[in-house]
Amino acid sequence: MQIGSLIKYHRTKMKLTQSQLANGICSVPHLSKIENNSKEANVETIRLLLGRLEVTVQDVEESEQNIHILLKQLLKNIHYLEVENAKITYRELDMYKEIIAFTKHIYLYELYKLRYHLFNNDLPTAEYQIKWLQSQRQNFSQHERYLLSYFSAIALLMRGKYGEANEQLSAIILENAESNLFEGEIYYHLALVKGHMKHPEHAIYFGKKAIQLLQEQFNYKRILHVQMSLAINYSQSKIYDEAFVYYEHLIRNSILLHQTDLLPQIYHNMGDLRHKMGDYAMALDYFKKSSLTMQKNTEHYLLCLYNIAITEFRLEKWNDSNASFALLNQESIKIKVPHYQLYSSFYLMLLNDNKQKAMHFLEDRVVPYTRKTDKQRDFHHHFSKMLTDFYVNEGKYEQAVKFIL
Repeated sequence: MQIGSLIKYHRTKMKLTQSQLANGICSVPHLSKIENNSKEANVETIRLLLGRLEVTVQDVEESEQNIHILLKQLLKNIHYLEVENAKITYRELDMYKEIIAFTKHIYLYELYKLRYHLFNNDLPTAEYQIKWLQSQRQNFSQHERYLLSYFSAIALLMRGKYGEANEQLSAIILENAESNLFEGEIYYHLALVKGHMKHPEHAIYFGKKAIQLLQEQFNYKRILHVQMSLAINYSQSKIYDEAFVYYEHLIRNSILLHQTDLLPQIYHNMGDLRHKMGDYAMALDYFKKSSLTMQKNTEHYLLCLYNIAITEFRLEKWNDSNASFALLNQESIKIKVPHYQLYSSFYLMLLNDNKQKAMHFLEDRVVPYTRKTDKQRDFHHHFSKMLTDFYVNEGKYEQAVKFIL
């Protein structure tokens, strides 16, 4: 604790001058040096100064100890995905924010605040926090620099900057940076990055390492998220039986651990797996089960509606597909998600016997849109192939060549 800075803080808070505080205790120049942390004062002088400020040495020591305990508790709450407990701990820490600046925990506190904002998916606040922390980096300990690097990598992952996140997380592992509680988490986040980069074999490797470490820490909630990642990447690798086993474990364990908020995603992913396997009837059942339990007015809900509609289309349930695409169009307009507006509009034209109009709309509006961003890469491949096949069937081979990827 920087006791001098703390004395100055309480003096100014009580609106006392240096002369008023020092009167009968020490000289004003002596107090000035204490407040600037440039002079070690004897214990009795400190006790008298704090007493006049209505603060005791014991109060100061207890506050610093409580801050230390709460910081450790906040990190554990986040690590073990204890959402409500994390909120409570963060509020308790916030009660000490005025004096944390005078302790050795100042940068650790700011770093844990960053992790808390990321935990709550508050990316704008987290990015503002990262900028401030970067400006203070020269004052950090090695451990604090490690934390900043790791937490910044999580922010990059959340922003979709997978290449940068991959470099940062890989560097942390290669440098054998002290990780303690974080090691399993780091491998989990690296597995997510590898999955997004379409490297499923690497994602599976790092996911398995993550599970091993998280099991040693009895972090069963996070293991569910790693299992989800593994199931997705086994599916991407076309190892369908293994993926299905993971999804079955996920359903059982999510219910057992009261993590039922994961069930809509699990059901949706099982639908996606069955769709890849060509079992469209079973896929449709899972997609519908997901839509009934999923939060509405979200992009995940729109994706689920799209998958229901496209699966009905493949099953030649034309009326059902038409109704599902109409609902998707309506919902995507409501929450302003343009790509699902485009996709649903295209299929509605197709389903209402406007094939020529639909294909022109696909060429003029949809494919140029999907070409713009990596996030729509799979849709871009799908729609480009549709155009290629259409023009080949029409005998317009020069047109078809334009859309061959």
